[in-house]
Amino acid sequence: MIIVDEVYHNVVYRLSTEEIRHLIERLKARKEEEIEGIKDKINKYEQKRRAEEAMYQSLSPIRKWFAGHPASHHTAVEYIVHVKDRFKQIDSIKRSIQELDQVLLLLGTHPVTEEIPLSPEIIREIKFIKGMEAL
Repeated sequence: MIIVDEVYHNVVYRLSTEEIRHLIERLKARKEEEIEGIKDKINKYEQKRRAEEAMYQSLSPIRKWFAGHPASHHTAVEYIVHVKDRFKQIDSIKRSIQELDQVLLLLGTHPVTEEIPLSPEIIREIKFIKGMEAL
């Protein structure tokens, strides 16, 4: 089976259907691990924020006055950086997983197809994985 770049229509690889399926499944697993890593980072940030808030609330009123509290807009920006942007990353990764699922479905329904068009992003990731295998 021939992997073709869907934008430039260049032949990139000549692999068997099973090899392509194996590579796509590895890509999918790697992306799912990446999602879990991002979720872990979000959870760590939220635990840290809750611990800081609990520590601040446990202070006496005089210590609170001296300790100060970050302004709400600083907290909002921190939330955007540590949570909201990461949720956007998760959504984009999920879209690419759906694209990989469509490729697997195409391989399952048309296993005798000579050419399979893939996006440049998927081809780049396949090249990365094949390069890792070579090491």
